[in-house]
Amino acid sequence: MITRICSCILLGVFSQPIPGKAATWAVYQDTEKCRLDYASSVFTLGKKDAEDFQRFSGPIKDIYFRVAGLTNDEGLSPREIRAEYIKNRGKTEIVYERTKTDFLVLSGVRDRKIFYSKIAISPNTQNICVLHIVYPQKDKRAFDAIVTRMSRSFEAKD
Repeated sequence: MITRICSCILLGVFSQPIPGKAATWAVYQDTEKCRLDYASSVFTLGKKDAEDFQRFSGPIKDIYFRVAGLTNDEGLSPREIRAEYIKNRGKTEIVYERTKTDFLVLSGVRDRKIFYSKIAISPNTQNICVLHIVYPQKDKRAFDAIVTRMSRSFEAKD
């Protein structure tokens, strides 16, 4: 399971700015108890990928985010997930991280692209939800409000 979480954080490429208009929002909730507000004027629901993550595509093929729910069979805490990620991948690309009892955020820059990954743990600790967004570093200001709203709404339910 930790390999799936870590590989999710490493994927994704954005290369175009988002549309300049204000975003329209929708709610996504999967059967694995992950819930998220997302900018439906920027992202459209696509197919699940090879790792069973739900993909949302942006206006061009390289713009997307992924979300997945996993069972927390190992009873991992956000701190343990962070430690495992750092052990396996290092932290040279991470420029921001935040760890609380119910979530972990890792964000950084890779190949002039910002990646933002949030791992949420359900209140009963039985479910893990993973959100992964990547966008061009040059478009940081355009994406800041969208990523902030998506992140704040993202949760794992019991």
